[in-house]
Amino acid sequence: MGITVKLSFTNPCRHTEERAVTMRSVRMLVSCLTGFFVLVASGIVHAGSPLKDPGIPDREMITYNCRTGDSTISVVEEVAIKREGEKQFYEITSSSKLLDRKIKLLRETMAIVSIHTVRKFQDATLDSVLTVIDEKPAVENGAMKLADFSILTYILRGFPFGTLENLKVGYYGEQKRNSYSMSVKCKGRERITVKGGTFDCYKLEFSLDGFFGTFLSKMNAWYSVEAPHYLVYYEGPDGPPGTPKRIMEMVQYTKPSP
Repeated sequence: MGITVKLSFTNPCRHTEERAVTMRSVRMLVSCLTGFFVLVASGIVHAGSPLKDPGIPDREMITYNCRTGDSTISVVEEVAIKREGEKQFYEITSSSKLLDRKIKLLRETMAIVSIHTVRKFQDATLDSVLTVIDEKPAVENGAMKLADFSILTYILRGFPFGTLENLKVGYYGEQKRNSYSMSVKCKGRERITVKGGTFDCYKLEFSLDGFFGTFLSKMNAWYSVEAPHYLVYYEGPDGPPGTPKRIMEMVQYTKPSP
């Protein structure tokens, strides 16, 4: 069947066009992987996914400080649990002065269903919607494929911590059916302190496979050991090699009382 992805852009300056999502250069791959708050959208396989439901509570709210160079912005993320028939979904709303995004995930496998993103610039506002219509299941244990990499840190809340050490990640459009471009390795547990407190975390290390991995700056993410494995701290480049380092630090985590 393959994967069909619909992507549309609307620009108030009326200089937009519809185009298919493709990733055919290493530069684009690195940019999408590391641009955590850049406009992109991603879908992963619904069947055979190595990821699992982390048990995110309804009305969870997390506030982050996101620092790039000398600039710091506040990002607020809220989660709502939605039901459609027998299926349940996570609807994640992320808001900041630069970007608003709504992500819909299939709760059982953390697969992307849709993403609505609004980027806010001084001279334009860009609106994009991505919907995953169909896709092939994963064909290899401990591996998955994406339509894009930018929201990988959201999806990895469903990483099978304690049971899987290495996850292979590829993208749709690669020439080889079973080729994978990136590895996500669980490096064990660390206790870290951020503005929001001190937490026991699992550390995930991201690396590009092959020759081009030597040009990618270090990227790491720390997720709480305690379920629902929320992101506590992230550090990595803001884009392709040579771009500034981006740091995300959790400031506050809240959830409804039982």
